[in-house]
Amino acid sequence: MNYYERIQKSIDFMEDNLENDIKVEEMAKEAYMSVSSFYRIFFAITGYQAKEYLINRRISRASKDLKAEQTKVIDIAMKYAYNSVDAFSRIFKKVTGYTPSTCAQGIYQYRFERMNVMEKYFVSTEREMFEQYPDIKILSNLPQMRVAYYCFYGKNPESGAFLAMKQWVLENKIDYRNGNYRIFGYNAPDTDAAAEEYGYEVCVTIPEDMEVIDDKIKTKTIPSGRYAVISIEPKGDLGEEIMHGWKRFSKWLEGSKYVYGDTQWLEEHLGFGDDFEHLGGVDLYMPIKEKPKTEEFEMIEEYIEPFTVATYTATGRGAEEDARKYLFSWTMEQKIDFGNEDVRIFAFYNFERINKPDYFYKIFIKIPENMSVTDDKIKKEIFPGGRYLKRKVKYKVNAPSWYNFIQNIEQSESYSFGSQPFMEEYLIKKPVIDRETDIIQHMPVTKK
Repeated sequence: MNYYERIQKSIDFMEDNLENDIKVEEMAKEAYMSVSSFYRIFFAITGYQAKEYLINRRISRASKDLKAEQTKVIDIAMKYAYNSVDAFSRIFKKVTGYTPSTCAQGIYQYRFERMNVMEKYFVSTEREMFEQYPDIKILSNLPQMRVAYYCFYGKNPESGAFLAMKQWVLENKIDYRNGNYRIFGYNAPDTDAAAEEYGYEVCVTIPEDMEVIDDKIKTKTIPSGRYAVISIEPKGDLGEEIMHGWKRFSKWLEGSKYVYGDTQWLEEHLGFGDDFEHLGGVDLYMPIKEKPKTEEFEMIEEYIEPFTVATYTATGRGAEEDARKYLFSWTMEQKIDFGNEDVRIFAFYNFERINKPDYFYKIFIKIPENMSVTDDKIKKEIFPGGRYLKRKVKYKVNAPSWYNFIQNIEQSESYSFGSQPFMEEYLIKKPVIDRETDIIQHMPVTKK
């Protein structure tokens, strides 16, 4: 269960026990959480403290009973687990602004409706998909969040990022188990997680008016968006289970009516102890959006004449980073001007083998036909060209866009796949590729 479902279970438990004396520990047990995590997450989801919500529901029911049944106040107080009329009356007036007798006279009735967080936050899924993937839910909108964050770069950077955030949280006495705070982690947007060394950010949500003054810790806003959510219950290696969760998302996506969205992928870490140690439990958030209709994508046909290129190929994990680094270094040595409109940078790779030993990434730069290439690792070749369909997208949606592009050709009545290499062209003015880089996807095709 994701943590929204857990909170709903606690709400259902409260509803079944409005007339009984129940403790927070029992509510937390229903949500499969520690008391501290339950307090924090309940507030984050509902906007109410757990005890506050329970009191509001009891007073709402008591108000209805007083008006409908003309029952004595003492009987209603006892019914809803208050030990005395005075205690009940004080709480009643604090919540409603009126005395119980005023409601009994029919002058006023307090209403506080039972919450259904699943209906409030989640979108229903097709029956077939729900039966096949009951653990994946669609969150209609995760609100915009202001966060304090730290990014650590290196091998297995998660530990370094959490350590830095832990120091900041404890030094600043951040009450991270309070509902105003949620803890997320994610691969740094400007790095490649397939590389041997990459960046990982850990962030804590903070109030809009909170000032953060620290040399390491920065602030930013994570935009709102629609997400698919899956909960990871640690039973073995948490890292492997998280990886399995992301792979399950990919399989689910193939049969759903969604494609990858444009917002940040997130891992929400749920339980934390007194020393900011993570106690286990992670919810994964994959950004999604509804699949656009085929005609909504602008695809332009183009015939590309053969041209001369210099290329470098890298293989295995981190091949993209290695290939770009080497070729860009060579271009700088050659004093190639990226601002020149004749300069074109693009790549070709076997994307279905990403992270496998036989994965390759080949990067190209267009060069003059008479240019001499003396570096043994840089190959001078002729790119064959041919008939292509092309469209322009942001690099951050590159993978889902290619997936959609392939589906479009498979369903096309006019085109089939060509035999020439595809081209992933980077529209850059300097040797840097990041999430916001504009790219042109060139799909090789032939006319049917």
